[in-house]
Amino acid sequence: MRKVSIIMPVKNEENFILSSIKRLRDNEPLLPAEIIVVDGGSQDRTVELAQKSADQVILSSKGGRSFQMHLGAQQAKEDVLIFLHADSKLPPNWQNILIRFFIENHHPPAAAAFSLAFDSDRLFFQTIAAMANWRSKFTKIPHGDQALIVSKDNYFRCGGFPDVPLMEEYIFVPRLRRLGRIDIYPETVTTSARKYIAKGPLKNALKNSLLIFLFFMGVSPKQLAKWY
Repeated sequence: MRKVSIIMPVKNEENFILSSIKRLRDNEPLLPAEIIVVDGGSQDRTVELAQKSADQVILSSKGGRSFQMHLGAQQAKEDVLIFLHADSKLPPNWQNILIRFFIENHHPPAAAAFSLAFDSDRLFFQTIAAMANWRSKFTKIPHGDQALIVSKDNYFRCGGFPDVPLMEEYIFVPRLRRLGRIDIYPETVTTSARKYIAKGPLKNALKNSLLIFLFFMGVSPKQLAKWY
């Protein structure tokens, strides 16, 4: 019996979508998952490819990862939601972790996520991942590429992801914290370093840090998106 809905917000991910879904299907006998792909206006073959293997492919009326994830949550049939990027790989034992520490836990967290790793052995990316993991453990606010896990009940009790262009986790996760703890598991989600490489690794890291700082200083997500 299915117990998990995996929601993947995508846009122009034809190079990743089929392999991402296949990885999720490989261990289905242990914890079958409903896979929901929410497309934000792809101009490539993402939708065509996703329709071959996903349980649901939803065409979003507008772009924006936060809006796409909320749309996927509204259509999800299962009791536990996992928000996963198409270019991120869950740890090999993710199903065992969820069953033991989340689904069958007598005192489950309000939400959970995994630690972060990049698919590059360069010291720069190892350092960025270490800093991100320290930050998420300290703030209890995981980023989207750490695969946020939350029950559907808790998700909607907190209003779901807000319709903002950036910083959705910094708005939504603090609401979840009012319901209980946020667990960050030591096992890692491995995400692609491609966006850092394309935009310049150091420049992209500094920009992301500056945007987070400005958000906490009161700058609106709409304004931050213009600078992004």
